[in-house]
Amino acid sequence: MNKTLWEKVLAFSFDQPNDQYGFSTRLALENHWTIHFTQSAIIEYKKFLFLAATNNEMVSPSEIVDIVWHQHLIFTNSYSDFCDLLGKRIEHIPSTHNRSEFDKFKMAKERTKELYEVNFGPQLAEIWHYHNELDSLHLERSSYEISKLRKNFLIYTIALSFPVCLVLFSFLIKINNPNFLIAYLLLFVVVILFLKFYVRKSFLSLYDTIKSNFILQNLTALEMVFFRENKLDAVIHGVVNNLIINHKIKILTNDRLELIDESFVENRYENCIVEIMKDFEPMSYKELCKTASQKPIFEQLQKATYRIRNRIFDSKKFANVVILVMSILGFLLSIGFSRFITGVWRGKPITFLLFAIVPLVLVSLYYINQVLNLMFTTIIPSVFEDKARIATAHEKNWEWDYFLYGNIIVASSFMPLINYNTNSVSSNNFTSSGSCGTSSCGTSSCGSSCGSSCGGCGGD
Repeated sequence: MNKTLWEKVLAFSFDQPNDQYGFSTRLALENHWTIHFTQSAIIEYKKFLFLAATNNEMVSPSEIVDIVWHQHLIFTNSYSDFCDLLGKRIEHIPSTHNRSEFDKFKMAKERTKELYEVNFGPQLAEIWHYHNELDSLHLERSSYEISKLRKNFLIYTIALSFPVCLVLFSFLIKINNPNFLIAYLLLFVVVILFLKFYVRKSFLSLYDTIKSNFILQNLTALEMVFFRENKLDAVIHGVVNNLIINHKIKILTNDRLELIDESFVENRYENCIVEIMKDFEPMSYKELCKTASQKPIFEQLQKATYRIRNRIFDSKKFANVVILVMSILGFLLSIGFSRFITGVWRGKPITFLLFAIVPLVLVSLYYINQVLNLMFTTIIPSVFEDKARIATAHEKNWEWDYFLYGNIIVASSFMPLINYNTNSVSSNNFTSSGSCGTSSCGTSSCGSSCGSSCGGCGGD
């Protein structure tokens, strides 16, 4: 192995300083990748081209490495400079999927694996063994759409009330008020307490099966802030707060923000805020927050986190828990609705029952929403709290501090500004993400799809 060349390759940067939409940001945004996974994919891509440059036989990338390669080909100057560093122009050879080429590309993949292991050790599974890196979570997809079931929960419950009423009619008319109402409310409380225990235990068990995953283990502090809060402006609060604490931004008497230090730092989120404010006179925080949320660097963080949420949310294990909760609460509410129907049918007073059912419906809907978000707002963040404490104990890190303590560490002068009354930048709807984004080939001559179109590269 040419260690001198490898060190130069590893040090080569694909990004220009303070680019708001540079190579890595664009790569992460278009593929909805996390920050750490994006950087890991870039390193694996460097390893691949290093092998291509230092061997005379054909090598072939993984699907994910090929996505990085496609993106780099679009950045023509950077790609040329990188090839100059390697000492060889690496040509991208698309696969035509002809049967005659199958053996050639299969051998190239096997050769790549052998060369990789000799030079770098075992391949990183999430990047080399999967077409979609989130498949490494090994979560079976549910055949049910949880969001649709949640939307129609009340409709299904009301529809269930009529057959329940027919079955329980003779039983319901034997129980007088207020005995029924007291027993019904107590039953509801017991069921909710049982479900809370069951849901937490089930989600902890689910997380135990995926917590060792490379992608989940390496979520950043700000990605975890978004995971927990599900609001992009919560992330922006932390970034701006650190700029205020470090005296790069000051709050004016009219509650507007003024940039007083235009110098850049190592944190790219802070640099993005600085770039925004350089182009404006003192601006309101509401305006700054809105502008920042539309920048690629913050949009990327939101999309990458949503994509992970989506995969867990759509999994069979997650769906089974939610469906059981909705089924139990739906059946319990249907008993109350049945009692209401029998009361109307028999001309009995139903005022108190009505006053009880309405709050129970609201409680049920609220609890279902809690269940849907518990994994992301509580279970996963609670595991990362220990990691955050370790990180801050060894080295002061404002991002992990902000994840741990939230608004407790926000400057007192900044608190009134972050409590503005506006709609959240993000929504509670989980958005799906495509596998290739807009990077699926760009201007390169690599066929029709991002991953499978590349056979490899020549060794000439």
